[in-house]
Amino acid sequence: MAGPRKQRRLEQNDSSSDSDESVNQEDEEMETIQVDFDVKMPEPSDFHGIKNLLHQLFLKAHINTSELTDLLISQRKITGVVKQADGGDEEMDADDDPEDLDASFGVFSVVNITEHSTKECVNEIHTYLLSHGKKGCDDEKFQMLRRILEDKKKHVGLIISERMVNIPAQIAVPMYSSLSYDLSKATAKGEAFDFEYFILISKIVVFKDGSKDENVLYTNAEEELIAEVATLSYDFSVSSELDSGLAGNWTDDDIEGKRKRRVLLFPASQLEHINSKMSSELAT
Repeated sequence: MAGPRKQRRLEQNDSSSDSDESVNQEDEEMETIQVDFDVKMPEPSDFHGIKNLLHQLFLKAHINTSELTDLLISQRKITGVVKQADGGDEEMDADDDPEDLDASFGVFSVVNITEHSTKECVNEIHTYLLSHGKKGCDDEKFQMLRRILEDKKKHVGLIISERMVNIPAQIAVPMYSSLSYDLSKATAKGEAFDFEYFILISKIVVFKDGSKDENVLYTNAEEELIAEVATLSYDFSVSSELDSGLAGNWTDDDIEGKRKRRVLLFPASQLEHINSKMSSELAT
């Protein structure tokens, strides 16, 4: 998956004292660190990085993330891996670790869970979606979800969109745009990427205070735009599970909020509309 270079900014407090003033007076300076990212095709060496990112999503769920990682790497033209740019011809800083430049900071792809239904990891994802859907949906919506997942003629794509928490939502704009382009190319060649629906498992935190529309925080901010066009959605809690991808260790008993997953199912025909919304609301 091709994509233009994106940037993130990390702000760090640098507090210092003026020797001519009281020790209780500090002059705080904000330092801005700018880091460039490239989106590259996956390589076998990305296996562990991608698997760790998948763990952010599935946590302790019984899903073969090793097999899923291999599947993502095998579809190189549809999968993008976010890595730190090497700076081109610029000399690498003496403190830079070459392995840091090869680290996976994000992964973006779509898996045809209809075409690959015989794979163990996809079978487990089916079970994962249906078991939580049975608890989180009313019967009408659950039956709809089951029919869509079991229909062998109308394919469903599971969007994988995982990245480190401090990478801003702006990076999603070129990635979703590239996805549309790559899917069109693959479909034109007769490959199994012609979808009727997409499913996205979104990471959210639901707070006790605020209205229903205001008390939800999406870890990936762009996914709030996708939720607006979802045909079906349901939540389930993961507060009891360790989540290394989100700052803060909330549990259901804490006052801050409850960590959950929100499953979003939307028609593939809405993808271009989503791309347009992201471009207008997220692009810098």
